[in-house]
Amino acid sequence: MKTDYYPYAIIAAGGFCGAVLRWFIDGQVSFLAGTLLVNFLGCILIGIFMYESIYIGAFSRKTRIFFGIGVIGAFTSFSALAVQSFEAGPALACLNIAANLVLGLSGIFLGRYFITYNRGI
Repeated sequence: MKTDYYPYAIIAAGGFCGAVLRWFIDGQVSFLAGTLLVNFLGCILIGIFMYESIYIGAFSRKTRIFFGIGVIGAFTSFSALAVQSFEAGPALACLNIAANLVLGLSGIFLGRYFITYNRGI
């Protein structure tokens, strides 16, 4: 059985881009706010991207792999959310987790809204 390594290369290239962008934003915004910002932006992007991919069919499989798994997967971070919340103390941790959850879901709906509004759906 021959293995196709091309998808792995696409994911790696996208992951590199997402990780570098994440590193840049973390350098501009402080501790918890940086993770909250990238997770919110990532949810908006995934809302736009996946709605366009699934319902409109606008992107190829390779593009979905590059952006959806590679770029956005490396850009957002649940592990950073968990570690930073743990280090912040109980009250701030609960607030941080709630903010990430609410903004994350809101971001996905906002991304979907952008697509449906612009298309008149």
